[in-house]
Amino acid sequence: MPRDERKHQKALMKKRSKQKAASSHRLPQETIMPLSKQTIISRARSYPIEECLISSDWERGSGLVQIVLARKQPDGAICYGVYLVDKYCLGLKNTFANAGFSRTRYEDEISGRIFKKVEAMTCPLELAHQMIYESIDYAAQFGFEPQADFATSQFLLAPRGELKEPYKLTFGQNGKPFFVAGPRDNALRIIKQLEKTAGPGNFDYFAPMSGF
Repeated sequence: MPRDERKHQKALMKKRSKQKAASSHRLPQETIMPLSKQTIISRARSYPIEECLISSDWERGSGLVQIVLARKQPDGAICYGVYLVDKYCLGLKNTFANAGFSRTRYEDEISGRIFKKVEAMTCPLELAHQMIYESIDYAAQFGFEPQADFATSQFLLAPRGELKEPYKLTFGQNGKPFFVAGPRDNALRIIKQLEKTAGPGNFDYFAPMSGF
């Protein structure tokens, strides 16, 4: 091999060696650019459970059940989903999810506030999932869908069917839907929906007269 060609090959090998060394020390893309909250939440099913809480009066309360499910992110922060279940009528009435919380912030802003008026208790994962999914099924009979943010908060939950559903849960009251209007509910719209789907006389409701 001519001397010039040997020099050229040697220079190429040296260049490739430097490129390989630089590549091996390159940080992963996720380390360079932090993940968005939406991306973190979309991957939440792969994160370990931090805690699961439920209203302590979930069996004999007003029909509203609060559930919080938190998971630990790979960076040690917490992502979580909050679920307000209306056992009597509307199913998953409200829900939201967030990510990137320190443990202190999570306890102060989420679990501390969500359960400000009612005591929380540790909740088996099976109960939390069954309560949420079956409430959605119950409400669907009457044309009610889960609150829109469930499209995001669902990723804190295991997929339907992955966990056992061993609890005997009841929905409605006295065998039929019972709508109790909250301050943000469109009572007239909901009652008209129940008249259409359940039928007159096949549901009960409690709503302020100002809503009509």
